[in-house]
Amino acid sequence: MMKALLLLWVGVFVGWAIDIDTVRQQFEQAKSSKEATESLYKSLSTYTKDDPLLLAYKGASLTLKARFLADRGDKKKMVAEGIKTIEAAVVASPKQVEIRLVRLAVQENSPKILKYKMNMAEDKQMILTNFAGQPKAVQSLIKRYAQQSAVFTDAERKQLGG
Repeated sequence: MMKALLLLWVGVFVGWAIDIDTVRQQFEQAKSSKEATESLYKSLSTYTKDDPLLLAYKGASLTLKARFLADRGDKKKMVAEGIKTIEAAVVASPKQVEIRLVRLAVQENSPKILKYKMNMAEDKQMILTNFAGQPKAVQSLIKRYAQQSAVFTDAERKQLGG
């Protein structure tokens, strides 16, 4: 009984320990930093709860970490798991704009050989349509992403206020 209570307490504590602002920051930095990729991966690799947003970031962390694996089989397996996790997050919360941004970022930066680029137009449109209703932190994240993304046009960047 005590063991079960301890496990429950640890599970709740670990769930609270993940700060979404930190995750967002690590995600942005992970594209160009192995250390940030590792940090993002470590903070989410043991996450087992069902928050779709954290699951989307966990999936992204897997695809990002795979870039640094030497073994091709391990790399392929990790990318597949990451994509599966991102897609499960989208299914669980299809109207959450930040999840769509995460998927868009992963798809835009995935190698063509993966053939994981099929939702980019849909996700971009959802982001543009629902941008104004997002919290300021998410709006800022979207603006920063759009500034460096080849998916967004100059007119769309202006629409976002960037």
